[in-house]
Amino acid sequence: MTTWEKLVTGDELETVAKRRKTINIQKKIENDLVQSYLNNGWSEVRTYANGYSLVEKPKPVGDAFEDEVWMMFYKMGFKVMNDGRDFKLEYSSGLTKQIDVVAIDDDSCLLVECKATSQEDYNHNWKTDLEAINGNQQALFNEIKKRYPNRKCKYIFATKNYVIGSQDTERMKNFKIANFDYDTIQYYEQLVNHLGHAAKYQLLGSLFVNAKIPNLQVDVPAVEGKMGNLTYYTFLIEPSRLLKIAYILHRNKSNRSTMQTYQRLIKKERLKAIREFVDQGGYFPNSLIVSINSDKGVKFDLGSPKVQGVNSKIGILHLPQNYQSVYVIDGQHRLYGYSETKWADKNSIPVVAFVNLPGEEQVKMFMDINQNQKPVSKALRNTLNIDLLWDSPLFYQRNEALMLHIGQSLGEDTSSPLYGRVVIGEDTQSGKRCITLEYIKEAIKQSNFLSTYKRKSNEELTVGPFSKENNDKTFDLLYAFLKKCFQYVKDNCRNEWDKGQEGFLTINNCTYALIRVFGDIADIVLSKNGGTVKVSDANSFYDECKPLLDSLSRTLNTLDAESINAIKNSKGGGAKKVSWRSLQVALHNADPSFTNEELERYIQENCTNNNDISSTYLDNILSSLKAKLWDTIPNKEQWLYVYLPDQARKNILHEKVDENDNRRQQGITDEASEWDCVSFKDISEFIRFGDNWSSFVQNAFKINGSSISKTGALSLIKDLASYRDKLSNSKKIVNSEYEQIKKNSYLHVRDKKPILKVL
Repeated sequence: MTTWEKLVTGDELETVAKRRKTINIQKKIENDLVQSYLNNGWSEVRTYANGYSLVEKPKPVGDAFEDEVWMMFYKMGFKVMNDGRDFKLEYSSGLTKQIDVVAIDDDSCLLVECKATSQEDYNHNWKTDLEAINGNQQALFNEIKKRYPNRKCKYIFATKNYVIGSQDTERMKNFKIANFDYDTIQYYEQLVNHLGHAAKYQLLGSLFVNAKIPNLQVDVPAVEGKMGNLTYYTFLIEPSRLLKIAYILHRNKSNRSTMQTYQRLIKKERLKAIREFVDQGGYFPNSLIVSINSDKGVKFDLGSPKVQGVNSKIGILHLPQNYQSVYVIDGQHRLYGYSETKWADKNSIPVVAFVNLPGEEQVKMFMDINQNQKPVSKALRNTLNIDLLWDSPLFYQRNEALMLHIGQSLGEDTSSPLYGRVVIGEDTQSGKRCITLEYIKEAIKQSNFLSTYKRKSNEELTVGPFSKENNDKTFDLLYAFLKKCFQYVKDNCRNEWDKGQEGFLTINNCTYALIRVFGDIADIVLSKNGGTVKVSDANSFYDECKPLLDSLSRTLNTLDAESINAIKNSKGGGAKKVSWRSLQVALHNADPSFTNEELERYIQENCTNNNDISSTYLDNILSSLKAKLWDTIPNKEQWLYVYLPDQARKNILHEKVDENDNRRQQGITDEASEWDCVSFKDISEFIRFGDNWSSFVQNAFKINGSSISKTGALSLIKDLASYRDKLSNSKKIVNSEYEQIKKNSYLHVRDKKPILKVL
């Protein structure tokens, strides 16, 4: 028999909420029992004078999760809810089912089953549970409607730390059971913290999309007009009516996840200010911009009298009476600012409504409006571009949308190894969610996976082995391959994978490097296939790549500290390339079959230790140049004050102090002079200052009668100074730089006796 008495409302609901919102269980016990409780995981909170103490301990994981979900619905303003964990609904004669969370309002009833575990579980099978719900849910809905008729009912399967597999996902879809994973719960918690009760409209719109809302008056006086090829309507409507059918999220075929995940999230502080403004009698004369979504279009009855000679028409517009039928393109703060105010039913707000505005046009309009006001963040712009560019007439823009969609799916697909690791839309970054779409997009773009095109003509410049005739087919092939590659790395590098920002593997730099290396592996395998340039099946091609992926996993597990440091700590524009090259070289050293001509050239150029011999050459060149320059200086006694600008002189004097401090610390009694402290950069100051060059400095650059121009001398000294700076900062001198240094080693050949020490 249904335990209706376990449902509460009004003041009783508030009392239950006070208990549910706490994260701990508390008990008041006699002081004699305190120690036994402490031994069983309780903590003492306070001691009372009457011989009692208050102790507490964290709620069990399952109970805490149920309470968290319950509180989310309570904050949304559901009017009737269960008071504890023992509410039961009868679904057959004498048979009942316990329901974890019940949330009922004037239009809907939600039944929620909660499942939680303390650690991530990727392997749990929910077949039995889901089939049991499916078998009974209609009977449960019928029972609840006996007491609460005319409600839309939905069963929700809420999980925490359980990663739902593809088969269970498909079951829930077929059984019409909504799955709320923990990311979804956290999203709605964030939304309710910003919107308050108005978040419920977003929730119901998502759960009952396109379902009819009973007893909702949707007819409004309106004016029909044309804007370009688009029909639009202007009208006034009470916020309370529009809130029920409106939504602020956008969905498109390129977003295949179960949750809409991008929007400019409504800001709590701004919403609060708007509510206060409205409560004080304020109003907003500017219109909301919306798109009405209706398969049948909208009905517009012409009114009378008709106005002659104008392009607009007056009449009655019949809005859809369905959840999530009006998408708010601009003005969501103004609309939601009316929720929880006394004016929601009394005021009318102006609206400009387009009908069935294409998704890409909705997104473009959103971006245009907001770009001209508060700039759209790059992360949000990237996510919006998936829809905006998916079917672009320009193929390079389609590629852009495809690459971003792959990144989004890697972060949103519960079966992806990067699930929850990618920052999408206006997600907040965390220790584990720290990979951006931009890095994933750039890695795919710089690899050879996809065909490339001329920007204006769509002419194919290079043939991509994964490119198909449209974005959907290309996505299916490339996404499946990349997901498998990442999964292989995760399975074989589990410890490092789980560290997030604390490690090096699942951060931006390494994610970029991994995708580039996956691309390198694909190129190597394809080159061995007798010139085959197209991949037809992701699974079979992945199997061909597994030997090199195995070498990659072993390399990652044994990566040296220098390579890890290069990946983890490289900053700026070159960080991506540094990370990729570090991983490339390490993998090549571990498995020489990972190679190509370009990599061989890079290794030859960059992986030889030229630093020691380069340092010797530079020391000799500087010493010789200083000696030649000293020989040409007319006024040797006053050189520091006559031939250099003030700042250069100060730098040399400071360098002299530091050099002599170092010498004393090393026990060297011989002190350095100002001339000892002249560097390549100081020589460039000699060249620039006054008429030094024409008077004497150019003579120091004559070798065997050959001369060099002032510009040439400055360029030469600038290069030599940059090489010295690289060595001072422990950076590598690559082969081409070493060859330049060696080429200029003639500068230290002198035809005079060695320079005497300058006092």
